[in-house]
Amino acid sequence: MQTMCWANKLGKQLLCFLLSWVPIVYASAETLRISNVSGQAQLQMAGGAVYRVKLLADATAVLYDSDKHKVGEGEFVSMFQALPSNPAHPTGLCGAGSEVWLYVYQVTEADLVEKTRVLVSSCLRSISMASQNSGSQLQDFDFSSVKWNSWGFSIEWFEKVDVLGRPLQLSKFVLQDGVFLPRDEVSQETSGNAFSGQ
Repeated sequence: MQTMCWANKLGKQLLCFLLSWVPIVYASAETLRISNVSGQAQLQMAGGAVYRVKLLADATAVLYDSDKHKVGEGEFVSMFQALPSNPAHPTGLCGAGSEVWLYVYQVTEADLVEKTRVLVSSCLRSISMASQNSGSQLQDFDFSSVKWNSWGFSIEWFEKVDVLGRPLQLSKFVLQDGVFLPRDEVSQETSGNAFSGQ
C-alpha cells in the first residue's frame, strides 16, 4: 500500500516537472504558455513562422495566441505577460497577486512591432476579464475574452470601470490609421449599453 502511494506521488511530481518545461495549451488550442521566462520569448506561430520578442524584466509567465489575425491590410499577433503585483511587499496587499498585460504586435517582414498594450488583469486595480471568472479550474489561463475580428479586437470585462467610475462590459479596439483606438461600452445594468470613448 505504501509503495503504491509513493509511486503515485512520484508520478505526479514527474508530471508537474515535465509540464513546467514545455509549452502548455490552455483554454483554447491557440493559447500557449512559455515557462522559464528569461528576458526574451520565442513565439512559434501556427503557420510555422517564429518571432522573438523582448519581455519585461519581471515577467513571470508569458502566454500567446499562435494564430496571426488579419485586420485591414495588416497581420497582428497577441501575447500576454504576467508580472507580480507587489513584489516589494510579498506579504502585503496583492503580494501574491499578478498584473497581466495584453501586447499586440504587427507583423512586419520577419519582425514584430508593438502596436498597443492593455492591462487585462490586475489585483491592484481590480481589473479582470469575464473568461477569468468562469469558476473553472484553469480560469486564470483563459484569455478567451479577447476576440479578434475584421476591425480589430475586443475584450469582455468581468470587472473594470471607465474614467467616470462606470462599470464596463466591453472594450473595442478599432484599427484606424495604424492605431488601435479604444471604444468602451458601459455595462447594460448601468445605462442601457451606452457607448463611450468614441
